[in-house]
Parts: sequence; C-alpha cells; structure tokens
Amino acid sequence: MILRALLLLPIAAGVLAGQQAFGESDKIAIEKMYSRYVTAFIKQDYTALRDSVQAPFVVSAGGALQSLGSVDAVEDHYRKQRGALEKRGYNDAKITAMRITALTPDSALINASYRRFKKDGSVLEEGAAVYPVCRSSGAWKLCGVMGQDPRHFGKMY
Repeated sequence: MILRALLLLPIAAGVLAGQQAFGESDKIAIEKMYSRYVTAFIKQDYTALRDSVQAPFVVSAGGALQSLGSVDAVEDHYRKQRGALEKRGYNDAKITAMRITALTPDSALINASYRRFKKDGSVLEEGAAVYPVCRSSGAWKLCGVMGQDPRHFGKMY
C-alpha cells in the first residue's frame, strides 16, 4: 500500500501543480495540426507551414541530427526539400498510417508513413518519419522531423 502511494506521488504532484493528462482532445489537435502541415508542404504554402513548426527544430540529415534555430531556417529547409522533390516530378502525398505516442501532457511523437506521387499519378517514393511535437502557448507544433526507413515503421523492439 505504501509502495503504491509512493509510485503514484509524482502523478498526483503533477495533477496538483495544474498539469493535465494527455487526452483524446490532444490526439485530435495533433492530427489536425499534422494534416495542415502536410497540406502546406504539398501546396508550398510556407506561411501555413510556419504556423505548424517551432524552433529549435531538429532534423535528421543522413543520420546526423541538426538543430535549426529559427522558423526562418525551418522554412528554408522545407523549401530546399520541396525544390528537390519538384525536380523529381513530385505532385502530392498521402499519409498511409499514423501513430501518436504521448510522452508528457505537453509533448508527443508522431510516427507517420507516407506515399509520394508524381504529376502523372505514379508512385515517386514511400517513406516514413518520426516527428517530435510540443504544445507551445496552447497550440501543438512540430519540433522536428527524423526520417525513418519505411520498412521499420511501427516496429517496436
């Protein structure tokens, strides 16, 4: 009984300090934010994309992590990525699966797999990524993107 009370103490302290539990409304808000982000990327709407991200923003580049210190740097990163895709005939993308893992009341991870299509409708590529997300001033924002081999999407070890 005492051991159980001690184990629950950090949870109770968080609730008493005003910390809310991660819930269904957070999941829905993250899904909506991520949908806006994907649409902004496809349409090259960098104003809307900026509303979905915050700095510092962590990206994986060939396995190495890089921190982007401003939203301007994040926008520049996405402009370059989108430009490279454009040269390959990119038109749009479809999210094929998504999982959200709560970390704290104000942070989570999105694990998404996607399929990118060319202008002629054929598949350009399949991919996956992990996105750390944080609640900032009441709104959920992407804090980074780490590419993932789509063969490992959803695997837990």
